[in-house]
Amino acid sequence: MAKHFCPLLMAVAAIVVTAAAATAYIPVPASELDPGNSTTEPTAYEMLERYGFPPGILPEGAESYHLGSDGSFQVNFPSDCSFRISKRYRLHYSSRIAGNIQDGSISGLEGVKVKVVFAWISIGEVGLDGDELRMHAGPLSKSFSADHFSTSPQCN
Repeated sequence: MAKHFCPLLMAVAAIVVTAAAATAYIPVPASELDPGNSTTEPTAYEMLERYGFPPGILPEGAESYHLGSDGSFQVNFPSDCSFRISKRYRLHYSSRIAGNIQDGSISGLEGVKVKVVFAWISIGEVGLDGDELRMHAGPLSKSFSADHFSTSPQCN
């Protein structure tokens, strides 16, 4: 009987040691091991800066965004938003905006309008020309200093 008990005892001991070692090992994400190697997704505002745009062309409150490998993008806000960019112009952002972004150029823009006098006109393109931000709304275009968009406006 002792002959059979010894291998059984050794097997149980091996299982206990293995289980204890497995529960003691807690994997640590690579981002915690090397803070310079963070896997955190950039925000929509940080992505704009990567393409040369000031973050303030988006109002505060972007909840999520998707950027495709072809430059197509979508940004989601909790609700529609509007604010003034000067005494003469008011911008309106839908809760979902979309378009295509490349270095210094946004085209096919959907969900952004500007109020000119009494009419709302969709902004279809935004481009950078040096330190100027050029917005194209239908047949109209207007340049603004990129400095005016260094911080994101609040919706009102």
